[in-house]
Amino acid sequence: TVRILRSLSPLYNATAVETLQLEAVSKDGTRVPYFVTRQQGTKNGPTLMYAYGGFGIPVLPTYQATAGVAWLERGGMYVEANIRGGGEFGPAWSNVARKAGRLKAYEDLEAVADDLYRRGLARPEQLGLL
Repeated sequence: TVRILRSLSPLYNATAVETLQLEAVSKDGTRVPYFVTRQQGTKNGPTLMYAYGGFGIPVLPTYQATAGVAWLERGGMYVEANIRGGGEFGPAWSNVARKAGRLKAYEDLEAVADDLYRRGLARPEQLGLL
């Protein structure tokens, strides 16, 4: 049995927020998943993209109060790219982007940005990387 000991009140109303999981195709043909979190129906707004891709550490969507209040409620979109080097899909996914293969992580990042543009979700002049 799970018992909630303590919780915080939500800092923003997330009922109109949606998270989509999409895929881009990297230069070598690898499918690269990514998440887009936005107010439902938002397109072509300011977009922040985060990608880590290192040391086997996974990047997955979570509730982020500060991103909601400061970004999503104001029409921004937040993208989390699961580029190679991260831990989302096990050691093989992580190891392929190490040392001589490090360029693959950057190619994955570029593929996600291009896919956002192709889908009409973001524009180059409004995309920022974290």
